[in-house]
Amino acid sequence: MICCLNPNCENPQNPDGTNFCLSCGVKLIPLLRNRYRVIGLLGRGGFARTYVAEDIDKLNEQCVVKQLVLSQFYGSQGTNAHKKATELFEREAKRLKELGEHVQIPNLYAYFQEGEYLYLVQQFIEGQNLLQELKQQGVFDEVKIRYFLHDLLSVLVTVHEQEIIHRDLKPENIIRRQNDNKLVLIDFGVSKQRRETSNTAIGTIIGSLGYAPIEQMQLGKVFTASDLYSLGITCFHLLTNISPSSLWMKQGYSWTSNWRQYLKQPISHELELIIDKLIEENHEKRYQSAQAVLEDLKKLPRLRNTLPPTVLSPSGILESQPQVEQKTTGSGYLRLFSNYQLLSGAIITASGSSFLAIALFTFLGTTWISSGLWLVILAGLVFIQSRSLVEKVSLIIIAVMANLLLVLSFKNLLNTNIILSGLNGLLLVILLVVLAGFVTVIIVGMWEIINKVISQYF
Repeated sequence: MICCLNPNCENPQNPDGTNFCLSCGVKLIPLLRNRYRVIGLLGRGGFARTYVAEDIDKLNEQCVVKQLVLSQFYGSQGTNAHKKATELFEREAKRLKELGEHVQIPNLYAYFQEGEYLYLVQQFIEGQNLLQELKQQGVFDEVKIRYFLHDLLSVLVTVHEQEIIHRDLKPENIIRRQNDNKLVLIDFGVSKQRRETSNTAIGTIIGSLGYAPIEQMQLGKVFTASDLYSLGITCFHLLTNISPSSLWMKQGYSWTSNWRQYLKQPISHELELIIDKLIEENHEKRYQSAQAVLEDLKKLPRLRNTLPPTVLSPSGILESQPQVEQKTTGSGYLRLFSNYQLLSGAIITASGSSFLAIALFTFLGTTWISSGLWLVILAGLVFIQSRSLVEKVSLIIIAVMANLLLVLSFKNLLNTNIILSGLNGLLLVILLVVLAGFVTVIIVGMWEIINKVISQYF
C-alpha cells in the first residue's frame, strides 16, 4: 500500500503502483527523501498528520512520519499561527534529539522539508497507549497505578534533568511498549525548556483541558510541578475511567478537592495522599520534582497476597510484570481504619451521633421514630463527606455498633429525659458521649485484630 500525503484526503490508502491518489487525485510520493515509504495514516492532530512508514535503508523497518500542515490550515506564510505551529514542530524535533538516548522516549531519525510540508521521522513504538488499554481492560487497580508511577516517573526524572517540561502528559501520550511492557512517553510537540522565555499570550491554550494545571492554562507558565499535576490527573483517569476534561468543564479545578468520590475501588490512604499532593491547585504546594514522588512511593506499605499484574498486549498475549505483593480485597476493606485520619473520623462520628441519639430519644420519646430519624441524619452527614463509598459505609457501621452497645448497656437511663435533668443530666450526657468514643476505639482495635488474622491465615 502507498499513502496519499494530501492532508485533506478523506481516503489516503492506495494500492502499490498507483501514481495518483484514487480519492483526491493528488500525485503520490513513492518515497519521502528517497528513503521513507509512507504506508498508512496513524492519526490527525490540529496542525499535523501522523503516518506509519517503512525505512527502505533499514530493511523496511517501520517508523513514524509526522507531517506539519502549513498553508492549508494557517493561510499565508506570515501568520502568527503558522509561525507558532512551525516553532512547535521544530521544537519537538529538538526535544527528541536531546532525549532520544533514553530507552523510553522515541528516537529522532530525521527532520526535513519536502515540497510545502515539514516532516519529522521518529522511532515506531509498537503497543497501545494507556487510553486504549483503559478502554480494553478497565480501570487500573493500586498495583497497576504503582507500576505506572514508578515507570513513568523515572522517565520524567530524565526529562526534567534536561530542563524540559512536557506540557501535555495524558494517557494518549503514554504507550505501553509491547515487547517489554515499558511505558514510552511520546508527543513533545508542545514541550518547553525552562530557560526559554515564554511568549504564550494569556488565554492561549497549551496542553489538554482537564490535564493542564491552572498556571499553564491561565498564565502560560510551567514548572516541573506542572507535569506532575498532569501525572496525578492521569492517575485519576486510569483509576476511574472518567475523563478529567468533562469534570473540568463543569466544575473548573474545584473537583480535584473531592476526587475520591469517583473511585471505582478503594486504594490505600497513603497512595491517596500522594495523588492529593500531585494535584494541588497551587503549584508551590505540589511535589517539586519527580524524584521526590519516587521517594514517597518507596515509603508506601507493601501490598500483600496478590498475583503479579498482567497486561494484555494488542496481540492478545498476557505478559506478566515483576511480582508485587498486595493485600486481598477483603483485607483491604478491613484495613480502612489503620490510619489516624480515618480512626479520628470514626471516633467523631460515633461520639457525635451518640449525642444526637440522646437528644432524639429525649424530645421524641418514641424509639422507632427516633432510631429511624437518627439513622437518616447520620447517613446524610457521613455521605456529604469527601470520602470513598467504602469509607462512608464503614463509618456508619462503626457508629451504629457503638451506639447499639450504649443503648443495650444504659437502656434504663435513656428512658428518662437526661438532657432535661439539670447539671447531673448534662454531666451524664458528656460521659456517654465520651464513652461512645472509647467504645469506637475498642471496635476498631478488634477490627484490626480480625484483619491481621485473616491476612495471616487466609
